[in-house]
Amino acid sequence: MPDLILHQYVNSPFSEKIRKILAYKKINWRAVEQPVIMPKPKLVPLTGGYRRIPVLQIGADVWCDTAIIIRKLEELYPEPSIYPHGMETACQAINMWADRRIFWSTTPVIFEKLAAVVPKEFIEDRSKMMRGANFADIALAAPDARNQLRAFLEILDRTLAAQPFILGSTFSLADAACFHPVWFLRAEPSAFSHAQKFPNLMRWFDRVDAMGHGAMTPMEPDDALRIAKDAEPAAVKSIDASDPNGIKPGVRVAVTPDDYAFDPVVGLVVVSSIQEIAIEREEPGLGRIVNHFPKIGFRVSAA
Repeated sequence: MPDLILHQYVNSPFSEKIRKILAYKKINWRAVEQPVIMPKPKLVPLTGGYRRIPVLQIGADVWCDTAIIIRKLEELYPEPSIYPHGMETACQAINMWADRRIFWSTTPVIFEKLAAVVPKEFIEDRSKMMRGANFADIALAAPDARNQLRAFLEILDRTLAAQPFILGSTFSLADAACFHPVWFLRAEPSAFSHAQKFPNLMRWFDRVDAMGHGAMTPMEPDDALRIAKDAEPAAVKSIDASDPNGIKPGVRVAVTPDDYAFDPVVGLVVVSSIQEIAIEREEPGLGRIVNHFPKIGFRVSAA
């Protein structure tokens, strides 16, 4: 199998979620360190404008967003499964809860303390991702965020009182998903102190943290670009005949996240299934690239 290349940065909480799954599945993988803020000149050619981290690359195919990365890893390495006892629905529900509720309660709490030392370039970059909002104002939400964060953490603590992992005796996607917001709190000691007040949560946190990141080997961004240039996309054309919007192969579409970082990626439809949309682009200097996205959390529109 070609190298699995994760484009990430060390302090990225969503990358940490994927790193835990890679560790659990004992997958050999390559790590390409990408910038925290734009410009990202050695990432955007692979993504067509999608700017969020992490991104998974296999040859000239690129999976954008953790949901589709997780789906691909489970397809390639089904054992051990991140859905123990067939609990995919529970795992997916907890994953969305962690990403869209718990994580966003951590951000104001962390940046309330860090606002004075965060570079203005970072503030400007994140403000652009939030469409009209000023990231510098995020600390204003800290009082309510603290209330919600503590409530979320207490739910996890009670869940973990009688079992080592969130869904029982085995690590699952639910653990990777809930781990990364708590891990992110470590960026600021007083924010992490909220988690440290919950003993069951902290025993679980230490257990998952000790898993490490698996068999990771660094890779230079230029090497990843060369791999994409030398490869042909492996995606096989496949269109769901029952697609409710009548998507056809070869139609030009724009794919855009529906929550933040509204940077559309434009290309020709190669794959459209219930769960996935994949589009092909001709990238100058690289050739044909296929970008894969989940249907959940993304908008697909004519372009």
